[in-house]
Amino acid sequence: MILVPLFFLLLQVQSSNAVHICRLTPLAKSWHGSCGRLGSENPTMTLASAKKITTGRWRKDSEPSAVWAGKITYSDDVVPVELEIHRGGAGVLRTAEGWFPISRSVVSGNGMEFDVDFGNEVPASGLDREIIQRAAAILSSQAVWNRADTRECPPTDTKWSIYCAMETATIEVTGGFHHRRPALQLVRRIVEERSANRPYRHRLMDYNNDPTTRFADVQSLLAEALRRVAQ
Repeated sequence: MILVPLFFLLLQVQSSNAVHICRLTPLAKSWHGSCGRLGSENPTMTLASAKKITTGRWRKDSEPSAVWAGKITYSDDVVPVELEIHRGGAGVLRTAEGWFPISRSVVSGNGMEFDVDFGNEVPASGLDREIIQRAAAILSSQAVWNRADTRECPPTDTKWSIYCAMETATIEVTGGFHHRRPALQLVRRIVEERSANRPYRHRLMDYNNDPTTRFADVQSLLAEALRRVAQ
């Protein structure tokens, strides 16, 4: 299991400027560089051209013009990342802690440079709305609600937890899955609001398995997520 680097937790409260300029240069068949100082470290980033994004389509209205996959390397951790750029230079960097917006990108034979805002995650898109709608349809009745979530979601399941309903819906709608997709992050934020004084380690799993959570709470959770996407 990948451990989330401490810098992601620190950026929200300590960084005076969460927008970082990432600069990489070509080496062999990949790009190597850094996004500068992140928390207490200056980790390296390595990217290589990829044929496609493996963790699901981001938007319905736009296809990426360029895709890279790679990693951010810290002194004690390696975090996989995917980068997609769309027409005009904007895009998204997908990481283990969230999807962060790219506001500018330039690529030439001598280097790659892009601006990433680590202080704000990418908002939910129209596809995220469809994911939540599909998850609500999967959890159509209490009879198919799995009250003992393990965050393992075999395709043969006939009962689904909140997490597995979201995972299944994401794969069906976008063709892939990433556990920090905006749709899942939105549902997590609502769970946080509902469980402020509960020591949940895994928000979706623990809320799902909490004996005080009712099926009506599950339905209202997804309904509230849909309402917020529409705003």
